[in-house]
Amino acid sequence: MNNYPTTGFQYLSDGFKLIFKPGLKRFVIIPLIINTCLFVSLFYLTRHFFNEFDLWVEGHLPSWLKWLGQILWLVFFSGFLLVMIYTFVTVANLISAPFNSFLAEKVELYLTGNTLEQKSWREVLADVPRVIGRQLAILGYYLPRAIFLLLCFFIPIVQFFAAFLWFLFNAWFMTLQFLDYPTDNHKVPLRDVHAWTWQNRLLSLSFGSSILILTMIPGLNFFVAPAAVAGATKLWVNEMKNKTSLKNL
Repeated sequence: MNNYPTTGFQYLSDGFKLIFKPGLKRFVIIPLIINTCLFVSLFYLTRHFFNEFDLWVEGHLPSWLKWLGQILWLVFFSGFLLVMIYTFVTVANLISAPFNSFLAEKVELYLTGNTLEQKSWREVLADVPRVIGRQLAILGYYLPRAIFLLLCFFIPIVQFFAAFLWFLFNAWFMTLQFLDYPTDNHKVPLRDVHAWTWQNRLLSLSFGSSILILTMIPGLNFFVAPAAVAGATKLWVNEMKNKTSLKNL
């Protein structure tokens, strides 16, 4: 096991290389379109909330507390940006779950040296309820813990650490969410994937952190989700399945 802080970043980098490989590029198109449309929508929604928050701060703080307003704005900006990023990735994953699962399957076939096999769209569609159901199960695990962390943003003193805790939790959870695609293709129980990510916390946090950070970069963020699927698949093949006969990137 390569449970090192830099290993996760390397896997996401490999994921970007993989999605542009011949034979794999065509499986990225639909998730890419979904991510682009969703990000543009969330961008305009976020801009609206920022404007509303600015008006609220100006209207409720006396002039001698304007300095506190700047601190509150910074805390709100950090937290809301992280919330928006995770919302973007989560909703995009739910919508494109069947296509991401398909992409993970093709990436694994490429890595293990097998010939790419075509799956009919009827077979892909037949898998939709199961794939989405598993993503919803992950979301059901996530929401209570996310709500608790979000409440920390409203607790004095604690709120200054809330953004950091939120980032760490979501970084780990990003790895769990994207690892679900290759592991679900092999019917690996979600509890086993959860246990593995927890046992390999440094690897999980570095992989998830790299996803969160690159999602903040305009233009590049459109490609992060498919690259994360490909990177998580290589992570699954290398670390969890311990296969050695892989193609060099």
